[in-house]
Amino acid sequence: MGTAQCKTGSAFCVCCQSSSHGSKQETPDPNQQTGPLWYENRTAQQSHCIILYNYKPRTADDLLIKKGEEIEVLRIEGEWTFVRKIDASREMEQPEEGYVPSSFVAEVGSVAAAPWFFGSMLHMDVKRCLLRDENQNGSFLVWQNKEMNDIYFLSVRYDDIVKHYKISGDSSFQALSQIIKHYSKEAGCLGIRLHEPCIKLDRPSLCTLAHAADWEIQHSSLQKVQLIGSGQCGEVWEGIWNGTTEVAIKVLKGVGSNSKKSFLEEAKIMQPLCHERLVKLLAVCTESEPYYIVTELMKRGNLQKYLRFHSERRNLDFSLLSGFAIQIAEGMTYLEEKCYIHRDLRTENILLTEMLSCKIADFGLARLLENGQRRLSHDTKVPIKWMAPEIFTKNIYTTKSDVWSFGVLLTEIVTFGDMPFPVLSAAHPAT
Repeated sequence: MGTAQCKTGSAFCVCCQSSSHGSKQETPDPNQQTGPLWYENRTAQQSHCIILYNYKPRTADDLLIKKGEEIEVLRIEGEWTFVRKIDASREMEQPEEGYVPSSFVAEVGSVAAAPWFFGSMLHMDVKRCLLRDENQNGSFLVWQNKEMNDIYFLSVRYDDIVKHYKISGDSSFQALSQIIKHYSKEAGCLGIRLHEPCIKLDRPSLCTLAHAADWEIQHSSLQKVQLIGSGQCGEVWEGIWNGTTEVAIKVLKGVGSNSKKSFLEEAKIMQPLCHERLVKLLAVCTESEPYYIVTELMKRGNLQKYLRFHSERRNLDFSLLSGFAIQIAEGMTYLEEKCYIHRDLRTENILLTEMLSCKIADFGLARLLENGQRRLSHDTKVPIKWMAPEIFTKNIYTTKSDVWSFGVLLTEIVTFGDMPFPVLSAAHPAT
């Protein structure tokens, strides 16, 4: 498998000017206003939007909405937007109104509303998405390159190769939609007609359960469905909140004061953190025992399990493995910027989305740094083989300690989940 990066410097490398390749370019609609490539139709009303994903109401104030339906935005309240359905038949006496996630809404006429637009990405992420088994030759997507100041690219699958073609505003096409339409009809310089947009399995993560959900929720609002993990300090269950929303429920197992303190500390650490590479804490149950931490649900399990599943055949492309490392590094950079240390970074604590994006989880040992460092308590149980050597001599954690752990994690990735330092005992070394 491989990736081919477009090397030429033209505005839209595969077409430049279509006449130079002997292909007939579609005549632009004279009634369409010209403008930035971002827009497909600048005549659309700005308050009119389209729904990108199906949404099932989580509360009585939410609106049941289907992908592709048009709505009118009435007000935006951060992560949630209050909308009204646009009824084409005009037969409804009372228009349907309610809340939907803001990330599920895109302005009509914007490229963000197109099924082939994937937003800001790394080129390794693009390859990972297009080479999924669900896609075929000619599958494609348009994205903005994080590494190149969000320049637009069209990426296309050719067997086990992904090619990237740079797009810019001085293209002979007046809109991104025209490029897609043109090369869906004829291959031209692409060498293959654009087929179907790359499949999208992930939906944007939400940082709250609902637009007005409380941070502290009642045990009765949660239903445990299936046990998915267990450790020394607790269990993790797949569950449902409010009868509508799939969540993960971490249940405190111990009853000692230290266990409770550590559990509450984990919730305190996770509450303000919101990043695409971190599992998001949604709510807690701490007014009475048993204590619960409620997070978004990651059904694909952890990275260690995924790597070990492929360890015998070792059939994962290196770009996928390096992509895992880059995603984890993005999340850890965010934590460092917020002055936090994780202290338990390993593949077992990296969870995967349906599209194999990584999210850092398990903040049970995470702490806010004080004066750039944090002392290790003698009663703290820690992952010995992932710990930096200076921790054993100075008994102090810094962000550099997480860098060491990240290095050990890299060895896990390249060895397909092997235990690091296999000849050494996991017993706590003498200090």
